[in-house]
Amino acid sequence: MAVDYIFADALRHNWPKGLNGIGKPKFENVESWLISGAYIWLASPSGRATISIRGAENDWANGLASEISRFSCAAYESLLDSAPPKAAQRSLGWSLVRHYYATFYSIHAILRIAGKSLNYFPSPMVKRLNQLGGQYLGASPQLNSGLHLLEIDPINSTRLNITPIGGNGGGSHEEMWKLFLKLLRDLENQILLSQGQSQVAQDTINLTKNLREILCSQGNNNGAWTSTIRNAINYRHEYGVWYPYNKPNRQSAEVTAHLSQWSRFFDPSIEFGRNKDHLVDFVDVSTIVTQLMTGALLDISKRSTVNGKCFVDLYPFKLLKQRQIQLKISKA
Repeated sequence: MAVDYIFADALRHNWPKGLNGIGKPKFENVESWLISGAYIWLASPSGRATISIRGAENDWANGLASEISRFSCAAYESLLDSAPPKAAQRSLGWSLVRHYYATFYSIHAILRIAGKSLNYFPSPMVKRLNQLGGQYLGASPQLNSGLHLLEIDPINSTRLNITPIGGNGGGSHEEMWKLFLKLLRDLENQILLSQGQSQVAQDTINLTKNLREILCSQGNNNGAWTSTIRNAINYRHEYGVWYPYNKPNRQSAEVTAHLSQWSRFFDPSIEFGRNKDHLVDFVDVSTIVTQLMTGALLDISKRSTVNGKCFVDLYPFKLLKQRQIQLKISKA
């Protein structure tokens, strides 16, 4: 077994019930499912909500499947044709920004595969949810607009907790990185439990630890290192990748060589931080995260119960097929 397969195997333990049985999702997103009100509100502290999804687990999985499709397609579209032409090899600004967003979208997809959905509730939606909750509970749950984390209750798998998140000034990007770091740590524990001390288990854990370390480098304890690099490139025009370029040709060529590796065979030997050029590590993070997402999507597709009409095949993998991108991913 290969590292990306072990990662997907560990992630599978967190799948929402019925995820691999979803074909074309019947909900546009998680929010549209919530607005439908097809669940039962339960008493919970003001400003947050707990709902019973007993008998509605498939609806929750449908909402997540739609968002997994949307984010994974956005990740792939960010990467397709992202490398600059040879005549403009030093023009790396937008290529690098696109790779950041590929990482961002891939992680959102991975989190949802693990049953964790980070959603922004605008005021009109909150007003409707408070109305629905008030009808069930006799009093409004007093939800507020903003970022919320939706995940299954760790004690009762038929309950879904809706918790406001990011109240200390953290934006959606920062909160996502923190959730991803926690997920990686949880998966490392899961891999130890299921795979023991096998070499491939150790290789997988070494990779995820190495990934966590680079994400927390340069003082980014919340895991937002790539956001820091993206901001430096996009807003302060650092690293010499915008005209007039001051990044040497040799270094630009090295970064460019890494831009297309996301569609190649998974390389577990990547060691972040060994490069003097932060931009190479920046691109390699995007490559690894995208490939881990692809491995997880492939796992859903392979275990689908809907005979080739899984949402993964209908959307993200169909996009790659249309663009003649052949999946080069490790198999068990």
